[in-house]
Amino acid sequence: MEELTDELLLQLLYAGNEEALGALYDRYGKVAYSLAYRMLGDVHAVEDAVQESFINIWRRAGSFSNSRGSARTWIMAVVHHRSIDIGRKRRGIPPRELPLELERMPEAPNDTWTEFVNILDGDSIRECLDQIPKEQREAIQLAYFDGYTQREISESTGIPLGTVKG
Repeated sequence: MEELTDELLLQLLYAGNEEALGALYDRYGKVAYSLAYRMLGDVHAVEDAVQESFINIWRRAGSFSNSRGSARTWIMAVVHHRSIDIGRKRRGIPPRELPLELERMPEAPNDTWTEFVNILDGDSIRECLDQIPKEQREAIQLAYFDGYTQREISESTGIPLGTVKG
C-alpha cells in the first residue's frame, strides 16, 4: 500500500479497506499528532483528537474530493477542526459542527495554501512567523492553533475586529 497515492487510499477506505486506514495513519499519524499537540498541549487530548480524526476520516472518506484540494490538506484539516472542537470543549465553548467536506477548502489543488503546506516544514513556519509583527503573529496563532474566532481574538487581545480580519 506504500506505493498508492493518498487519493487512492481514500477511495479504498471508502470501499471499506481497513489496510488503507493503516497506510494513511502510517503516513500522517506523526504530523497529525504534532499539529494536535501544538494546538492542545495535552497528551490525552491530543490522542483523543488524532483517534477521533482518523475515525472521521474512515467514516467520511467518500466526502473527499480532490477538486477541492489534496488528500493531505483534507486529512490535516480534519485533524485541525477536531482539535479546535476538543480545545473549545476544554474551554467550555460549545463545538461548532464543521462539515468534513470542507467547503472552504481551495478550489484548485495547486493553490498557494497547498504549495505552502507541501513545501514548508515547522521550522520554516516558525521562522516566517518570527518575521511578522507580534500582533499579527499572535492573531494567526490564536486563530489557527487555538481555534479562536476573529471576534474572540479581538476581545482577548484588544485589537480592533477590523484589524484582526485584515
